[in-house]
Amino acid sequence: MVQRTKIRGVIRVIFFGLIPLLVTACAVQSERDKTAQQASDVTMLIGAQKLSPPPPAAPGAPPAQKLTTPASYYEPVGPFFFYVETLTANTNPPNKYGFAPTVACIQSGVFKRGMKIVVRFEVLDTKTGKRVTDKDGANIRMILPHGEEVIARWTIRGSVNALPDSAWMWDTSWDIPPDYPVGSLDYRIVVTTKDGRTGTFTPPIQKTATADTRVRIIE
Repeated sequence: MVQRTKIRGVIRVIFFGLIPLLVTACAVQSERDKTAQQASDVTMLIGAQKLSPPPPAAPGAPPAQKLTTPASYYEPVGPFFFYVETLTANTNPPNKYGFAPTVACIQSGVFKRGMKIVVRFEVLDTKTGKRVTDKDGANIRMILPHGEEVIARWTIRGSVNALPDSAWMWDTSWDIPPDYPVGSLDYRIVVTTKDGRTGTFTPPIQKTATADTRVRIIE
């Protein structure tokens, strides 16, 4: 009888000792399931793959085609000079379509349907050598391929979370509709000053048989 009581006591100790382990295991599995679910909801926009390096050029191979710089590149620039970058938006909250990037405010040229694209830029007046700012009263807008126009705003980088020494720039953003056509996005930025001068920025394009540097929208 005493022996049975001792055995039951040992069993109880083992049982109650295992409960924390079981709870921990369930919590870990639940976290894994949650992580797996989150991963399944993420679209990879760009990646890298390991390939074999290209072979050296064969002896006697013809030289690469020599290209000539167009004459327009040597002409004066103006009346405005643009510096433009496209970025992902904030991660929280998501945009109106319920999408949020996995990394916020990072330069990107590839966006998934439904994401918000942020276009941030500076405009320099080549006549005065100064930046065009909110004090100049200029009309600045981004024009999308389907005709929609988005008015630019003068704001500090980082918005309400910006540090005091953050840069001030022009900013526009656009929520890409979930059914928007995939492919290259040919947007442009138009500046019109109070004195009637106007300038248009069209992103420079690098085209090859396998590459196109325009902003791209994917499924």
